[in-house]
Amino acid sequence: MATPSKSMTTSEFAKATGIPVATIAKMIQEGKLKAKKEGNKWMVLSSQLESKIVRELGKTRKPPKPKKPSKAAAAARTIKTPAARASATSPPEPPVAASPGPRVVPAVATPAPEPAPHPQEKTYSIAEFATMTYLTEKGVCEWLKIGRLQGVKTEAGDWRVLESNLKVSDISRLVRK
Repeated sequence: MATPSKSMTTSEFAKATGIPVATIAKMIQEGKLKAKKEGNKWMVLSSQLESKIVRELGKTRKPPKPKKPSKAAAAARTIKTPAARASATSPPEPPVAASPGPRVVPAVATPAPEPAPHPQEKTYSIAEFATMTYLTEKGVCEWLKIGRLQGVKTEAGDWRVLESNLKVSDISRLVRK
């Protein structure tokens, strides 16, 4: 470790001990750690690395939790059509034991495929649809995700909202006049 006469900033001390900087600052304010103010920074003596409070906190410190992606980012990655959601939630087929006779596979109800839009049906980007209605872009994405809006995915992976959604009573009341 460092020699007792040296001092380190709170961030350097936090790195060396694995204790958050905010906790180090709080311990200095409470007088649990010896430090001196040099300019705008608190300098903690290196000898404090072996102090009782640091040893105790070092033992009980929990590892940091991994960050979860934001809800918007997760929604953008997981937007699926209703048919894709239905197939993802269908129960897996039970394993069939090998037998000398004909193989019998139990009938599993398969969801009906989502009707393809008419080739002439107009589509809107998420931003365009949000501009036309009182929905936000995030709201349009969420409604596509839960199946309240119908849309198609382009080859590029972008969603296009079908014009037929504007005729649905729940959505037609949200159209800007």
